[in-house]
Parts: sequence; structure tokens; C-alpha cells
Amino acid sequence: MALDGPLHRLDARVKLVAAVVYVVAVVATPLGSWRLLGLLGLVLAVLIAASGASPVRLFTRWLGFLALVGFLAAVTAGGLAARANMSWGLVVLNLLVKNSLAFLMMLVLVHVTTWPKLLLAMRRLGMPPVLAATLSFMDRYVNVLRDELERMRSARRARWFRRRGDLSIGTLSTLIGVLLLRALEREERVHAAMTARGWDGTIRTLED
Repeated sequence: MALDGPLHRLDARVKLVAAVVYVVAVVATPLGSWRLLGLLGLVLAVLIAASGASPVRLFTRWLGFLALVGFLAAVTAGGLAARANMSWGLVVLNLLVKNSLAFLMMLVLVHVTTWPKLLLAMRRLGMPPVLAATLSFMDRYVNVLRDELERMRSARRARWFRRRGDLSIGTLSTLIGVLLLRALEREERVHAAMTARGWDGTIRTLED
């Protein structure tokens, strides 16, 4: 059931601009400014509570994000530690906290704003129409691409006579190549159909 709170009813443009300002403030926070980071964390905690988002779900997604950011923080912390006269561990922790705050803020934004409204807000704030159309079609056809991949996997399982289902590098690369070719063919058919129906590169909605 869709939630309906004060953050959900707020104009999508206001939420998008506020989220971007929050992320910029987090990124611009100097290394070692733990009090400011704590204040930003408190603001985020209030927003999470007001959004109605599940803390468990946010924590699960954050764990998947943590592995990549932890690796990048460990790689880049050496030079930053030398310039900031801080230990390597503190710099890594600082980078993890800052990236986590920014990531969680984006999760809250997505939770309280549907993708069509968010995309419409981007367009009204001046996003180039080509980029807006690309993001819209990417979201629309990702499920089509997933279905195509599932059909290919079903066909492979029907023709696979080995006991183990592990794919070799050569087989996996072949499947990826075929999937890309099918996606390109589908893209050409979709573009031809849209052009025949008067597509001029501009997405129009009822809100317009």
C-alpha cells in the first residue's frame, strides 16, 4: 500500500533540490568535522522517520553499497590522510560516513517520490530532453530486457545436459553478446514504431 505522508505530498522539485543540497553539504563537509556530520545524520534520521521508510530495508541496501564504497575509501584514503594530517583509519571512516549519508538521502528521496514524478521534476528544473527521455526509456524497458534474459536462460537450461549449471567464461560472454544484439534489434523496432506514430523526442505527460 502506498504511503501518504507530508514528505510524499511535497512538490517533487522541492524534494529533489533539497536532496541535492543535502548531498552537496555532506560532500563539502571537511574531514574530521564529526559534529557537523552528526548534525547532518540527525537531520537524515528525522527525514527517515517522517518518510515511513523501513529501517531494515534501508540497512540492507546500505550493506550492499558499503562493500563498494569501503573499497574505494581504502584506496583513496592514503593521499587524503597525508593532506589532512589524519590517520588512515579516520579518513576511511570519514569517507564511509559521508558517502553513507548521501546514499541514504537518495534512498529516502526515491521512497517518498515516484519515478515518474521525479523525472518530471528533473525536466521542469531544466534537464535536457534527450537525457530525460533516455532515463524514462531505461526504466520502462529494463523489465523487457530482464524478460529477454530469462527466456535465454530457460532455453539454455533446456539444452544443457551437464549436471553442473555453472557457465564458463566463453559461454557467459556469448550469452551477453546475444542479449546485447537482441536488445539492439528490439530498440530499432521500437524506434521505428515510435517514429511512425509521430515521436519528436519530447515526453509529454498529463501533468504538462
